[in-house]
Amino acid sequence: MRNFSLFFILLLGFSCQLNAQMFPRDGNKLCYRLIGFAFPACPGAAKYKLEIAKGTYDTENEFTKNIVTSVVTKTNKVIKEVPSFGCDYTWRIISVLPNNRAIQTAFHHFTVKTTADVDPAVTRLKITKGAETYKDAYVFIDGNRVLYDMKGNPVWFLPGSEKEDNKTVATRDLKITPYGTISFFTGGHPYEINYNGKILWQYTAHSPNDAMIMHHDFTRLSNGHFMTLIYEDTSGHSTPMLPDSVAHYMYDSAGFFRSTRYSKLVELDENGRPVWQWNGLQYERNSDVRLRKTVDCSKLDYDLHENSFFFDEKKKVIYISIRNISRVIKIKYPEGTVLNTYGTAYKSGTNLMNNETFCGQHSIRYSPGGYMYLYNNNSCGTSMPTIEKLQEAGPGKNELKKIWEYPITFDAEGKSVIGNSRFIAGGGVTELPDKSLLVMMGLPYPKVFIVNNDKKVLWSAIPQKFDPVANKWTYTDQYRACMITSRKDLEQLIWNSEK
Repeated sequence: MRNFSLFFILLLGFSCQLNAQMFPRDGNKLCYRLIGFAFPACPGAAKYKLEIAKGTYDTENEFTKNIVTSVVTKTNKVIKEVPSFGCDYTWRIISVLPNNRAIQTAFHHFTVKTTADVDPAVTRLKITKGAETYKDAYVFIDGNRVLYDMKGNPVWFLPGSEKEDNKTVATRDLKITPYGTISFFTGGHPYEINYNGKILWQYTAHSPNDAMIMHHDFTRLSNGHFMTLIYEDTSGHSTPMLPDSVAHYMYDSAGFFRSTRYSKLVELDENGRPVWQWNGLQYERNSDVRLRKTVDCSKLDYDLHENSFFFDEKKKVIYISIRNISRVIKIKYPEGTVLNTYGTAYKSGTNLMNNETFCGQHSIRYSPGGYMYLYNNNSCGTSMPTIEKLQEAGPGKNELKKIWEYPITFDAEGKSVIGNSRFIAGGGVTELPDKSLLVMMGLPYPKVFIVNNDKKVLWSAIPQKFDPVANKWTYTDQYRACMITSRKDLEQLIWNSEK
């Protein structure tokens, strides 16, 4: 019996130290300091203690002297922050058994990498108003390529951004997906990755004719497919009834637009093959847009500039924002037929750009409650940008009722810019679970903030980079922001990367 007991204790200790089930694994190089620690469950253990030391150690004395954090947990999975990027760490687990017996694992080692994107002397998210709600949330800032906590501390950076050839590549639409993954554009190419940086999906052309230039919005659908906007170019195509000397320009002899660049909204399957598309050129040629006349005939390129879409998969409708004609269209999926058109209609020979409801809009979103949200740049005149909450009048009625708006009367530093029309592009708005709004201001004053329905700002911050030549902090180009507001979503993101 005594020998059996000894064997059982040895077996128990072995089962609590299976290195293959440990995460982070020895030698892992991580792009985050908010880490999911996982380890084998120890039979009979009442609790576990995670200990983490800054540095690389293999002796008890050195490890104990350098412990920077510890936590007690009743489960064999726990999420914990380490203090710094650019450091090595050592960790272990102590399983506490009945009668205060303890079994500890061997020492395990990992590295948290660093990049200029998370170097506080180079890049930062300057908090201008501390969070009143969502204090435990996290926010992706796509221009900075970083996930921050609400105090402005970076906890994750986009893998690969530390490499020299990627330091200046713009990243857009960085966000969490419903699958607990991360999607984004970099250099015009869409990717889906896990938290640990493993590429789960990327677009690869199957032939030179399949190559696509993708832009603005990249969304994973509930059927596992992907939807995105792609650019197409009609330059050099023949134009009926026009001589060759004119055909390569964007306008005809009467001064009417002939688009040389347009967009398609495309659904791609898991292999990157198109399975559905909506053609922007066909829409232009078969709608009132063809009646619009050019103002500046010296301009050689024209782009309707579809800059965002929202797919309501339950209702099977898609909303597409077209910035350069200040228009939102609603189409039926999969038929592609236009159900509603919101914006000024064109008449022959006119160049109307004005729209009473919105102009130069960006980032169309729809809420579960049935409201449309737009970041309205108001670029037709001297009015300041506004956040618009709108409601459709009904099927077949091309009308939007303004329910609520929030005027942006300040720049990123909070200084008044009333009467200054220097806001030119970009901007985004997303409804949060409590119906407050996450807003990313457009260029040239990017600022991210939360505002509630009473128009009270609940949190605000400025993404910045340090200019060593001017010796000052400057604004950085941003496109959108995305928040992780629930613990469930955070845990799904982190644990998915360890499968």
